[in-house]
This record gives sequence, C-alpha cells and structure tokens, in this order.
Amino acid sequence: MYFFHVSAEGLVPNFDVPILNATAVSGTTAVLPCTITALKDDHKVAWVDPRKKLLTVAEKRIITDPRISVERPFTKDWNLHIRNVRLNDSGEYLCQINTKPVKSMKILLTIHEPPSILEHSGDQTVREGDTVALWCKVGGEPYPAVTWYRQYVHEKNSAKSIIGEEGEALRIHNISRYCEDVYECVANNDIEPTASKRMKVSVEFPPEVQLYNTRMGQGQGKETIIDCKITANPQGYIVWQRQGREITNSHKYGITVYEEDRYTTTLSLRIARLNEDDFGKYKCHAQNKYGTDTEDMMLYEFVEPQITSTSSTTTEYLVIDDTNPWKKRLPVYNDRYSPTQGLENHKYRGNAGASRAGTDSTCSGSYHVILTMWSITVHLVIYYCRR
Repeated sequence: MYFFHVSAEGLVPNFDVPILNATAVSGTTAVLPCTITALKDDHKVAWVDPRKKLLTVAEKRIITDPRISVERPFTKDWNLHIRNVRLNDSGEYLCQINTKPVKSMKILLTIHEPPSILEHSGDQTVREGDTVALWCKVGGEPYPAVTWYRQYVHEKNSAKSIIGEEGEALRIHNISRYCEDVYECVANNDIEPTASKRMKVSVEFPPEVQLYNTRMGQGQGKETIIDCKITANPQGYIVWQRQGREITNSHKYGITVYEEDRYTTTLSLRIARLNEDDFGKYKCHAQNKYGTDTEDMMLYEFVEPQITSTSSTTTEYLVIDDTNPWKKRLPVYNDRYSPTQGLENHKYRGNAGASRAGTDSTCSGSYHVILTMWSITVHLVIYYCRR
C-alpha cells in the first residue's frame, strides 16, 4: 500500500465559493464576497471596479473613496464592502489573485433604488368641458410602475379607488364638475418605500340660477321671503334686482347668503311690511368670469276673502259669485293657515308662498291639504243645494 503526502507548499490559491451576484438597496452597504484557500504570503488579493479601476490591494484601499474597504471576518475572507452604495456603483467587480496567470472571480453588483417622483404636473384649475392632463415623472431601479388614484375628498366614508390604466400620465376628457377632486400618482417597484404625489383638480363653470318658486302671493302689510339658488364656480357676483336696480340691506330689505355646498349658494331676500309698490317682478342675477344667468320671480298680492259670519259654528259661508244661479256657498276661515282649521304644521303659517325652510315636498303637501279642503267644500255645497 502506498501513501502520498501533499505539502501545503504544493497547493495553489483558489476561490473557495462559487460565483455569486450581490444585490443592495441604495443608501445601504453592499457586500461582495470573496473567499480564497491556500493563499501564500507571496500572493496578493486585489479588487477591481466595473471601470477597471484598482480599488484595493490586500487590505489597503488604493482609491480615495472612504466608502470602500476590505473586511475579513475569517482568514480566508477578502470581502469588499461599499457603504452608502449608489446606483452608479452597479456593475461587474473582479476579485483577483496575482498568480501566473492571474486568477479572477466576477461578481455582478445590482443596486436597487426605491421609487421617487422627480417631477409632476401639479394642481390644475380648468373649465368644465376641457381636457385635463396629469403626469408624474418617476425614477427608481427597477423602473417603477405608476398607478393613479382618485381620493373622493368631497364624499364621506369613501375610500380612494384606482382609475385609468397604469402609466405616468392620466388624461380626463370633457371634465365635469363631478370630476373635481384630488388625484394621486403612486410609484411602486417593490422596493420600500413607495413614492406618491397628490394633485388637486378644480373645475370652474358659469353660474346656474334656480328659483324655488317663480310666482308667490302675499298680503299687504305682511313680511315675505323669496329665495334663489345659485350654482357656480367661482361664485362671483350674485344679487337680487328690482326694476333694474340692485337690492341692498335696508329697513325694507334684508339679504342673507347661505352656503349650501362647495358650489351652491342660496340668496335669500326678506321684504318687510309689503305695500302696493312691492308687488311685481324680482330678478335673481349671478355672474362670474365664464358668464351670467338670471331668473325672474313674480310677487303678487294675495287678497284674503272677506268673512261673513252666519253662525257660531267653526264653518262659515261666503257667497263668492251672486251672478251664478247655483249661488255656491264656500267655507272660509278666520286664519287661512289656522291649526284649528285642519293644518296642524306650524311651518305653513303666515306666508302664502314658500319660505326658505320649505322644500318641493313641503309645497306638494300644502297643495294636497288645500285640495282636500276644497273637496270637502264641494260636498257641503251639494248637500246644501239638495236641502
């Protein structure tokens, strides 16, 4: 049996690990491993960067970059450390042994960079019907994907939602006031943290004037309120006019503005102690930089019928047309909206037209009550005639 002995002097230096690639996130420390066996004193280890520049020899740094060092946790290790690594540090590095021929091991360093928003379109104010272009210019490695979100800041309990397709630009065609919102671009490449930017889009449009009623009746000596609703952005100039002149606050008139929502304002006109000169046409006028709108309100005199009492009962009769051979007698009441006469809701009292507290359903209810009263009246008349 034969035994062979190989002395350490007969061994040649060699790399003890397979070729590895290294990955690091910018701003952190990149570690490029290099483990060598059988390294003799007359052999040196060197590191070369992707631009073929010599970085280190043995444990000494050759270049002036203080971020670079050789770390040796074990005697076989010659690891290259790059602190606060940057994107331009990426590339192929060489760990070399000065044997003949020179032995080299290649290590590819890949630097990942979190996404960033480099530029963006910013907040925009546009006119209704225009096309809006929002964009975000992004950076990062790998290159980020950009997703767009709408925030729904004007709606309660509404979470943001994805809109459109992925991409650096979002285009909104024929934009309306209902598209006014905050939009957000979010860049993501799976490297934390993500980057985002919010942009507010404001939509402007000409005024739209609406009246709660176009005609209203009230008696002399009483007070009345007429309202108009103006929807506009920006609101601009809003006014009640009478006979071509602007109505302002005085002992006769009171102007109150109510903010209903971000677009809508109610302009309320209170007229005290109505007289004959107060009846006629009133104009609600609104104007902004995009246009004007006007609506007319007719205030007419409401004359309460004269009451002729014939008995002590709650229902009284009035002959309203003596020329009619039927001589219909109609029931009348001491107070047109008296609770004792069947109208229990106090908000109907005092004003024959609509008040600011009224709504469309309120007006419908009052009409229904009045029609019901007249149907009872007809029944009583027929019964009276048949007697």
